[in-house]
Amino acid sequence: MSLAVYGEIALDLLVHSNNDIYNRCGGAGLYASIAAAKQDMKVEFLTVYNSEILDYQIFIWNSIGVTLDHALKNEEYELPKYLVTGYRNYEHKISRPMSFFKNNYNYYPEIPKKSQAILIFPIGHTIPLYMCEYAQNNNILVFLDPKPNEISINEAKKALKYTDILLVNEDEAMLLSNSRNIKDAINILSKERIKHIVIKRGIRGCILISEDRKITKIPSFRSNAICTLGSGDVFDGALAATFLETKDIVYSIEVASCLAASFIEKFEIERMPNKLAIKLELKERKRNSINKTKEVVAYLAGPFFSEQELYWVNYVKQMLELRKIKVLSPFHSNGIVKLDSTYEERKRVFNLDIELLEKANIVIALIDHNDPGTYFEMGYALKKGVPIIGYKTSVGGLNNMISCGCSAIVSNIDNLIEEVEKYVQ
Repeated sequence: MSLAVYGEIALDLLVHSNNDIYNRCGGAGLYASIAAAKQDMKVEFLTVYNSEILDYQIFIWNSIGVTLDHALKNEEYELPKYLVTGYRNYEHKISRPMSFFKNNYNYYPEIPKKSQAILIFPIGHTIPLYMCEYAQNNNILVFLDPKPNEISINEAKKALKYTDILLVNEDEAMLLSNSRNIKDAINILSKERIKHIVIKRGIRGCILISEDRKITKIPSFRSNAICTLGSGDVFDGALAATFLETKDIVYSIEVASCLAASFIEKFEIERMPNKLAIKLELKERKRNSINKTKEVVAYLAGPFFSEQELYWVNYVKQMLELRKIKVLSPFHSNGIVKLDSTYEERKRVFNLDIELLEKANIVIALIDHNDPGTYFEMGYALKKGVPIIGYKTSVGGLNNMISCGCSAIVSNIDNLIEEVEKYVQ
């Protein structure tokens, strides 16, 4: 079997929060092509590139199963470059194009004759409608994943009538349907003549809308991510390859989710696992929960008197909120007590903090700095029977009352979120 993938090769510059910069070859088309090839699918990669892509890289991709026989090498073509921040796990990822001008590269490939399906991403902002129409007329499956910008979305709307499987995130679904919420987007898109619509929601899993308008929620897999960039495109490639082989959309989504979870644990894109490894991981890798049986309201107990402490409180709060966990932070809600604060002001802040603590059903305690206020809040929570998760990153022992008072003690943000997730299962 053979899958054609139409999409970009790009250069990604990844900016870490400590301002270190890493680079790698990427682009939706390349990520998806390698993912599909790793699932034992022969991949014809339809793309445009220049001499910034080196011969040895093409040789490696070819050895994996990705051929560029129908690609266009054009030295006048400007290879897309993206500056990416927030690429680590639970961070808010932002990808900024470093140039807005797209060359007129005059690339109009035909779908290779032996291809049973084509996975389409925009090159620039272009979606090849002629290719979609040809595929439909020749019983070639069309998988479509647009970009979330006006030009690409407008072209994608024209391509929907040719599409068999639509692969979008929530923002793209709302743009395609001119909706303001995902529920309306699902209702509108389900009226299109599309066999399957897959809405990708990252660590919250996927929503599958089938042709009969049946809606299925499918969980994602847990992961200790190093770099999440490209995970959605890897998902697409693995799903297309698996579905082309099995015609089982739910199993294809599970394989794709598992491969994406494994992919983001490594930096080198060529190291993503093969088909056999994913079959084993499907049995062993833990899944994230889909639906919350109760809302977790976490009280964030910790010192916030120095710049370093404030940074840490803000960071933990942001990471938890990105996972859709409600966080009550006394610093953000009630402010701080200053050295020259009156007794009345101190008492007011104390009472407000207690009111906030009363609303929580879990306490997250930052216990690196031996802060008496944090320990008081932990004791108050323990007396109420509220579970406490201690977050300690420094080396050294803990007082026995603190270590025994915590339900769990973790040393990194991924483990913290994993512990919190246990209370929403």
